Amino acid sequence: MSDQKARIIDIALHAGVSTATVDRVLNERPGVREKTVRKVLEAAEWLSRSGGRPQVLAPELTGLTLDVMLGGQPGFAKDMLISALRGTARELGVTLRMRYAQKAKVPELSSALNEALAEGTNGVIMEPIEHPLIRDKVNELAAHGIPVVSILTPLPDADVVFYSGMDNRAAGRTAGALMGHISGRKGKAAIFMSDTLYRSHEERESGVRTILRQDFPDITVLDVITMGDNPSAFYGRALDLLDRHPDLTSICNLGAGNRGIERALLEKGRSQDMAYIAFNLTPLTRNALLDGTVDAVIHQDMVKISDMAMRAVGNFHAGLPIEARRAPSEIIMRENVHDIRGSKEMAVAGRE
Repeated sequence: MSDQKARIIDIALHAGVSTATVDRVLNERPGVREKTVRKVLEAAEWLSRSGGRPQVLAPELTGLTLDVMLGGQPGFAKDMLISALRGTARELGVTLRMRYAQKAKVPELSSALNEALAEGTNGVIMEPIEHPLIRDKVNELAAHGIPVVSILTPLPDADVVFYSGMDNRAAGRTAGALMGHISGRKGKAAIFMSDTLYRSHEERESGVRTILRQDFPDITVLDVITMGDNPSAFYGRALDLLDRHPDLTSICNLGAGNRGIERALLEKGRSQDMAYIAFNLTPLTRNALLDGTVDAVIHQDMVKISDMAMRAVGNFHAGLPIEARRAPSEIIMRENVHDIRGSKEMAVAGRE
């Protein structure tokens, strides 16, 4: 046994709170929840009696209420993210309010942010639209002490505490490199994207174009095709593209709508000789990998991204530093698709 007084930093690490919170508790100043007070005092007593080193605990998240606001159209990728967020929330004891889902309009998102502020929230996890009004609303939340985490797509110049997602420009460069090599460094390249509301798609497009321009000068990059998330619209544009450009050798789709492109390639007999790169592994892209229509998928783990987002909110409330880091991007091909988390569930879902 040891009677040595524990250091404030050790108590903070062991209790999963900030040093300022520990100082406030030890000096009996108000403003700390009773549950946190007990946790700090118990950590101090244990460290003083045992003389042991602190066990670094995750910030306390139990009991927090977070608002989640996602954009875009319904689909497997969005469903997977929502499922991951809900699963992480259950594990961490967090209550989620899905205030805004499957839309991509500035007024609706702005209204949802107003509602979260008015009704009270411990934090917002959002897929932001890059617009001055949205930046202002995010900054307003921050001014009220409410942490905002952007998920999947960043929001530069806004007061967000964390971006949870992959480096989209690097992911785009990776997609471009795959297109160049698989196509044999020749021909024309087409880029499809859902819309221009999300910075993530712009960064991916920039990455694809940059690497093709730098490393594959014999490939001509066509104008980007923007068609929302509608597979039927993608199908029509892909058919037209294949008719007008018989020398097309590579396609990259930065968002949703892959099913329409795949259908066009199959009808034109081009499904096996086109370098086709997609984003996000879903039951549909998994099936396309297995039959050879899609050559590679740039993937980000939605469970990891959800966990990073919620723990950033926890760190904010605990007064702990929030490490600036990106979720890893993975290259998924037919040969390693079975190694990806949830691959069995995707196989079942893809047959439904």
